[in-house]
Amino acid sequence: MEIMRSYLSPIAMEHLSNGLELSRASTIRFCGFIAGCHDLGKVSPAFQFQVSEVGRALAGDDLYDGWLEIAKEKRQKKAPHGSITAATLPEFLTELGVGQGLDNLRHARKLARKLGTLVGGHHGFFPGQAELENLDKEITGLDKNSLWRRYSRNIFEQLRDFVGLQAEDAPNCCSNGAAMILAGLTTVSDWLASNADPESGFDYANDTPFEEYKQGLAAKAKNALQKQGWIRPPSGQPLAFKELFPFIQTPRPLQETAITLAENLSSPCLVIAEASMGEGKTEAALYLTDYLQHQAGHGGFYLGLPTQATSNAMFKRVRKFLYTRYPQATINLTLSHAAAALQGDYQNTICRLDQVYDQEMGGVFASEWHTARKRTLLSSYGVGTLDQGLMGVVRSRHQFVRLFGLAGRIIILDEIHAYDLYTSTLLEMFLQWAAVLGSPVIALSATLPTTTRQRLLNAYAAGMGQPNPSLPPASYPRLTVLTANGVTTQTFAASDHVQRQLYLSWFDDVDWLPALQAQLIEGGCVAIICSTVNRAQAVFTRLQGLFAPEELGLFHGRFLFRDRATIEEQCVTQFGKETDHRPHRYVLVATQVIEQSLDLDFDLIISDLAPIDLLLQRSGRLHRHIREDRPSSLTKPTLWLIAPTLNHHGKADFADSGLIYDRHILLRTWLTLRQRDRVQLPEETDTLIEAVYDVSLPAPNTLETIHAEDWQTSLAIYRTEEEQAKPAIADKVKIPPPSNTTEMAELTRLEIPDDESALAMATRLGEPSITTIFLQRRGQDLVLPGTDTVVDLEQFPDLEQIRQLLSYSTRIGKRGLVEALSKPPSNWTSALLKHCRYVELDGENQATVEEWRITLDDALGVVIKKI
Repeated sequence: MEIMRSYLSPIAMEHLSNGLELSRASTIRFCGFIAGCHDLGKVSPAFQFQVSEVGRALAGDDLYDGWLEIAKEKRQKKAPHGSITAATLPEFLTELGVGQGLDNLRHARKLARKLGTLVGGHHGFFPGQAELENLDKEITGLDKNSLWRRYSRNIFEQLRDFVGLQAEDAPNCCSNGAAMILAGLTTVSDWLASNADPESGFDYANDTPFEEYKQGLAAKAKNALQKQGWIRPPSGQPLAFKELFPFIQTPRPLQETAITLAENLSSPCLVIAEASMGEGKTEAALYLTDYLQHQAGHGGFYLGLPTQATSNAMFKRVRKFLYTRYPQATINLTLSHAAAALQGDYQNTICRLDQVYDQEMGGVFASEWHTARKRTLLSSYGVGTLDQGLMGVVRSRHQFVRLFGLAGRIIILDEIHAYDLYTSTLLEMFLQWAAVLGSPVIALSATLPTTTRQRLLNAYAAGMGQPNPSLPPASYPRLTVLTANGVTTQTFAASDHVQRQLYLSWFDDVDWLPALQAQLIEGGCVAIICSTVNRAQAVFTRLQGLFAPEELGLFHGRFLFRDRATIEEQCVTQFGKETDHRPHRYVLVATQVIEQSLDLDFDLIISDLAPIDLLLQRSGRLHRHIREDRPSSLTKPTLWLIAPTLNHHGKADFADSGLIYDRHILLRTWLTLRQRDRVQLPEETDTLIEAVYDVSLPAPNTLETIHAEDWQTSLAIYRTEEEQAKPAIADKVKIPPPSNTTEMAELTRLEIPDDESALAMATRLGEPSITTIFLQRRGQDLVLPGTDTVVDLEQFPDLEQIRQLLSYSTRIGKRGLVEALSKPPSNWTSALLKHCRYVELDGENQATVEEWRITLDDALGVVIKKI
């Protein structure tokens, strides 16, 4: 009840009340009451007699002797107490008056079953109706004539009287949006009240009579929430743009448009901002977020990005923003992704927030309680990967806790062009639920096809209960806004620094190397973006004899975590906006890790072929900032593209790019650009994007026969594998839409391990991958590679040792190899370790795993080759 009174945002509270069709006061009483009923299933033989001595002491000799008389095979049946709760409550709730305003008793009982299922699922899975019907009445105490049933009713009535529940407090409906909030509220309340920490205030009652125990419970609840770092977002008036961002002297056209938009923006809403890199989309989004929080009563925000690396970089920016925005307040900001425990900057902010409440000055910290797995989205403010939000719409354990955490908060999604149709299908379902939960969404992208914009609008509109909206035409760059009043689009001028001709040069995979040497005679900073890690490692090896070690770098996702973090920091230091360390000459070989969110600036970019939107995204790292000292040969922003080779039939071979990206999209990208030596940006952005992604456009009449045939063949495969197969696969893992009347069990039942990495994989479609820890054999000991730190697999590692182990890890994603890697030792029971794998290296930093040779190389990272 205290969470609803003091911490749930006004918007989330409003959606909960509306979904139950109750007043705010009745909502607090009813939800507090029914959440308190979550453990009613513990009043059962199956639960009480798990430990015989305890069971006899609690229940008395007669009940315990009766339990022993039940057949042994019955006593061994599964009867989770949450399921017993779900089976016990419906009759009690119907008698209480739940559904009394409905047409008939059948509908009232259906509502009561739904409510019972919601609170019975507090351990993560909603029990299905078939499961409840199969519960054995003897071992569960569900027989209406049993003493257990009488005890359950007594406790039910105690709770009813304690909260002062009246007849008018019983609901006649429960929308699916309200159901997610109620389920999350119940589980989170259970977590808080079950905390064994004496300081939490909720110590064990033991034999204390309820009349005595209930005294001071309200104060205990307030204390427990404060001790665990629950902070309501600051309230007040929104600030002007210049107050939020004093370092921006003149807002850019996008930001000016956002300022004007805010004055008439109502919630719920979906805002899609499309603009070139460097237009200040993040600041515009934070401005709109600040306005919505303080003007409409939203509870903070969550900013989701495509990758851990981009999340880490954004975390620093957001922390600085919040510190400036709320200089006197204590702010709870979490970092949400599977490797957050390894981020030093983040770990340094974690503390017990109650220890800083009384400080004269505020600050931005991470509440220790909120940093645990599944709790990070419960913080008022958060930055992390999009996966963390999408897990809320993947049928998995406790998915409703994630949706509860985001209810009523503003959700910012950055770089949304980075997802395929599988992840996009999950994203569309996420938007539906965001709308139902009262959460505005601000989506940022450099480029989006018209069809993608329309699907995003359709999804959010469906969550608002509206038909598919019409999309008014508007040229790029633009803002598209969906509210209850419909869709509006607005074009704005591009900033001077992003208006440019982008020059294109095509090279085969041999000629670009001598051309690069000639180009860099006067110096210059170059990024070579490769499609795969293997390709990047091969290119780096080719360059090692041509450039000095201090002029050459490699950055990809298969370095050990500790090394990758160092490389990422070096990249920002060398190629960031404000740096005194920019090299005279440097070649950085990288994969897609540098194409999103990292603020890097290069004099020249060389890229393997990729879909058009990603090429344009990469070009945003080219001459990103104004520099007076670029080499004279590199004063024009030029993108070198590696052309596909043609086989003896003349058909394009896209090499490694073809392993990553869809062939039809690559083909159309190449055909669109192959005769071009320049493009005008941003004026031609829409034309280029639609030429590639509007699959209804026919092949050009002038196309060579071999490419025309390739066009038709690859298009048929695209429609089968991309437009049909990927959404179909996503349909198998996503939860039903909020408008459905599907059984609640359908939201949580899916055979996915309860592990962050496994769940994150369910939000992406690709090769299986696993976090793999590297150890090295040295005599009789195992050590962390290159150190004297001994790892004892027989011991249970503490948190610091876990972080050490994970810092020597990377993700390996080769099919077959993943399954062959060594499973973790039985002592690695921590949620951070138990789903990992490990590799034991020899003295040469090598290991053989079935048909693969794995090498840990200081310069190349983890090298994987088939023997």
